[in-house]
Amino acid sequence: MTTKTLTIQWNEEQLPILPLEPEAHLSFATHDDGNELELTGNRARLLLLAKAALGMAETIREDGFHIHLDDLYSINAEGKSILIRKEERSKP
Repeated sequence: MTTKTLTIQWNEEQLPILPLEPEAHLSFATHDDGNELELTGNRARLLLLAKAALGMAETIREDGFHIHLDDLYSINAEGKSILIRKEERSKP
């Protein structure tokens, strides 16, 4: 098995730095039954999505910070919004 490492860098505000690569595409669709979300993207955009998710998971900010990938990177020509938010839920 091959192991790959995904590295995340943060800026001074503890926000993940998400590098932009040209010629990248990411979009999503929901299926008619509403039970399936399909993400479609090329390598560059899927890596951006992975870095955004990992950066969000590892951030120390607790102020409602979230990422609008479509606003930052113009990645969704279909006009849909891709938002990533971290929410810690307390155990019952």
